[in-house]
Order: sequence, then structure tokens, then C-alpha cells
Amino acid sequence: MGQILIRQPDGTWREPDPAGYAAEAELQQILAEHPELIPGVSADAVTCREFQSAAGPADVVVVDVDGQVTLVECKLASNPQIRREIVGQMFDYASRLWKMGIEDFDARWQDRTSQSPFPADDDGVRLREAVARNLEQGRFRIVLAVDAINEPLKRMTEYLNAMSGPDTSIIAVEYARLTQGTVEMLMAQTYGEELAEAKAASAARGRTVWDTETYRAWLQDNEPASVPNFLAFIEEAAALGLEFEGSPADRPTGGLKIHDAQGRRLGTVSLFHFSGLGTSVEFKLIPMSRLPDGEWPSEGAVEAFLSELESIPQLADVGSNLRASKFTTRRPNVSLASLDEESVRRGLRALRLLRGSGPVSSDSAPPLP
Repeated sequence: MGQILIRQPDGTWREPDPAGYAAEAELQQILAEHPELIPGVSADAVTCREFQSAAGPADVVVVDVDGQVTLVECKLASNPQIRREIVGQMFDYASRLWKMGIEDFDARWQDRTSQSPFPADDDGVRLREAVARNLEQGRFRIVLAVDAINEPLKRMTEYLNAMSGPDTSIIAVEYARLTQGTVEMLMAQTYGEELAEAKAASAARGRTVWDTETYRAWLQDNEPASVPNFLAFIEEAAALGLEFEGSPADRPTGGLKIHDAQGRRLGTVSLFHFSGLGTSVEFKLIPMSRLPDGEWPSEGAVEAFLSELESIPQLADVGSNLRASKFTTRRPNVSLASLDEESVRRGLRALRLLRGSGPVSSDSAPPLP
């Protein structure tokens, strides 16, 4: 091992003892309960063990908050399949998920977990659409979870990343289980992540980057009624010192990063296009809820911000949703076309209250960092 040393009561250092797993199901359970241990997956992701497909059960299927789908196959070094069959299994599972209808995917998920991966709110609508796109396009992350990585598995991971399409990444992760007395530890080592990220970055460079002008031109061709509100959004953001950052994506996506006066990240106000629903404005302030105690905006600033949003008829639901969730889970959104220009401007100016920079007015606001 040679990577972890634990100091003993007598002052000496020694490696922890390998513990291993009694069965692959133990590793499955750990990853299903702690998805953040999987490279590129957030702690807010939802998981399904033994997701049933025509190729058999996939060990763990993960749906992250952005709609990314990750397939995890667990194998132990003692299993003779670790070198020859694990890769074939994962591509078989991926091929069966490719072009699977979202209703079928949801039903299979509920068969195993008794609940849908999609919340019954606006966030669920956006997540459902993102997952449907990834299923249609076969855009998956494949993770080979093992208790020991060997050289043949490393070589296969490197080869598969080089030869597979830009929307498929393959990563191998060694989850070594160790013990020191009564304490158990899990040490994760990843192989292939840099290769996968480099491939994804190269693919992203080929996608449209939705900067201000590209976004405006797209709206002019597809949602002309939203153009005046979009221009109001961009103008008011500039008055607040906020820069619109477009993302490389298949559909129009971009937004404003919100920080407080000390540079702490509070969240984003984003524009997304939903099929059949049009472009929406989304307030995502979940990062603020994760700030340590003492770093939140003052109670007065938070209350002033929420009250201002709730006083704007077309944004009242956004304010009440943020209040009800205490900024922790919901990302309320509203159709851009349903707003008027003054509502757009007032909604952005309310951000000044959140950082405690003074009353809302139509005058130029001090820049937000």
C-alpha cells in the first residue's frame, strides 16, 4: 500500500491492515449510500441498486442533480470476471439504457426503490428532461469499482477512453477497505479520470457556447417574445457588476454567479431552455445554505430579499419557494416570457438586499463582486 501510515501509541508508524469485502454487495451498498465517493458525483445525487435492464441488473445507477447518469459495476479482485467481463457488462448495460424512454426508466427505478428519481416540482421537470436527453444520446459515465486496480484494468480503461465516443467516459476506482483496531477506513484511488475529463473538455469545445449575443440571436429566432426581457436581464446584470456566463451545451444555458461582498459564493441566477416550456429564469441559492455558521448574510438581509421577491407579483412564487426550502434544495424558476421588464429588473436588484448593500432602487447599483 505505502500511502497511509497511522501513528501508534508507542510513537511508531505503521500501515493499516487490509480488511477487504465479504461480497461485492458490500461495496455496492457503500457507494449507493454515499454517492459522493464516486468521482464526479455530488452528495445530492440519488441512487438505485440492481437497476433492472434487458442485460440484467446494473449494480448501481446514479442520477445527479444536473441529470448526469452514472453506471457503476462493482467487482472484487477475487472474482475472475474483473479483467475480462466487467467492461463487457458495463457496455451491455449502457447499450440497454441508450434510447430507453424516460417513462420506462422511471418505472424501472421505482420498481427497485419505491420512489421516482424526479421530484414532483419544477426541479423534477428540469431533471427529467436532462435525464431523457442523456438516455436518448447515450451520454453516460461508466465507473468500474474494484477493491484492487491491476495493470490490465488500467490499460483497458485507458484504451476504452481513447476509443469510445466523446459522450462516454470510463473511470476505474479502487476502494480499498482498511482497519486499524476497531476503526475501519475506505481509501479511494481513481484511474482514468483525467483522460475522461480531457475527452469531455474536447467535446465541449465543439458545442455552442451560449454567450450573450448567441443567446439573444437564438431567442430572436425561437422565442422572440422573450428578447426584451433577456435584454433587460443582461442590462440590469451589468448595472450590478455581474457578467453573464454562457455554458457550452446543446441547448441555451447561461447565468450569473452571485457572491457577497467578501467574495463568498451565494449561488446563481440562470437561464435554461426547457423543451415545450421555453426559457426560464432559475434562482439557485443552495451554495449559500452550505456556508458555515457566521458567514450567512444577516437575517435582516435575507428577510428583506425574500420580502422583495414576494412583493413582485410575477416572482412571488419564487420568493415563497426559497423561503419554504430555506435555500437548501429548491431551485425555483419562472418562464422568462411570462415576466415583464420591470419584474426582471426588480428581481435582480433584490440581490443587493441579500448582500446587505442597501435599498432597492432603479438607479445604478454598487457592483457585486
